[in-house]
Amino acid sequence: MSAVEMREQVHQLVDEIDERLLKAVFLMMSSYQNEEVPIGYEMNGSPIYGSELGELLDQEVEAAKQGNYITVEELAKRSQKWLTRTK
Repeated sequence: MSAVEMREQVHQLVDEIDERLLKAVFLMMSSYQNEEVPIGYEMNGSPIYGSELGELLDQEVEAAKQGNYITVEELAKRSQKWLTRTK
């Protein structure tokens, strides 16, 4: 059974279950959804979690407000160096 077929079947089953089982399914799914699962990875392969990403983005916004950023022109200059051979 494909994932699409399973989703359709689950939707149908949820529509038909009693309130007691519905509450149990809801709690189980909510618990699973709130579990810390990686939403991305660092360049070294270590996982990035949602809670960590929020903190990191807050720090980046604060750094930008304090003038700690480069202009598009500076980025263009730096990126040209990335394209040149080192040997």
